[in-house]
Amino acid sequence: MQRIIQFLSDIELLVYFGLGFITILYVRRLILAITEFRNSVFGLEREIAQRKIIKIVGILAFMGLLLLSEFVVSTFLVTELPQQATYATSTIEVLSTNTATLPSVIPTDSTNTPTPYPQANIEGVESNCEAEILAFSFPVQGEEVSGVVEIIGTVNTPNFGSYKYEYSPIGEINWITVAAGSDLRKDESIGFWYTNSLIPGDYLLKLVALDNQGIEQQACVINLRVVPSQ
Repeated sequence: MQRIIQFLSDIELLVYFGLGFITILYVRRLILAITEFRNSVFGLEREIAQRKIIKIVGILAFMGLLLLSEFVVSTFLVTELPQQATYATSTIEVLSTNTATLPSVIPTDSTNTPTPYPQANIEGVESNCEAEILAFSFPVQGEEVSGVVEIIGTVNTPNFGSYKYEYSPIGEINWITVAAGSDLRKDESIGFWYTNSLIPGDYLLKLVALDNQGIEQQACVINLRVVPSQ
């Protein structure tokens, strides 16, 4: 049932377009049937036209019910779905061997300058995003999001035990846990964030890595803007 609700929410615009197109066709047929009824002279003709009108009105009522159902599913039911991450089974390639390629010439005067990872810079909020260690691939720092957001990222910290992701409005920090997972992630889906019920505005999204004892190791925080669904 959850998958059906999610699917109907994802194709919301397509459903509205299809049902709207069918509704317009039957409204046109209704107008023609009413005109035929008014112009009927014989009783049999009027009876046939009346049956057409009743049939078309029934179909239009059914179309209205479908439109109302889609509205309820996309606006209310989808926000009630459990906000849980979808886990994939980790695959270990036993025969694979990592082969490092050494540079032919190593400059003696080189200096390693790490490139800062795009992340939130909020006073009082600690963030240490690292590419290929703990980072968001989607959404990214400063992006606008709406509706159901599938979060793509990497959680590959040493002594990994589990992860969780949380959000908070900007201004008064109040972290709300969305979901958690127990598998390593490398640029993969780590879960979903349902923003339909949130007030549009700026939010922080935090990905936290924990060790086997449940102690937080590292956190990656980005700044996002939630906008109304189109």
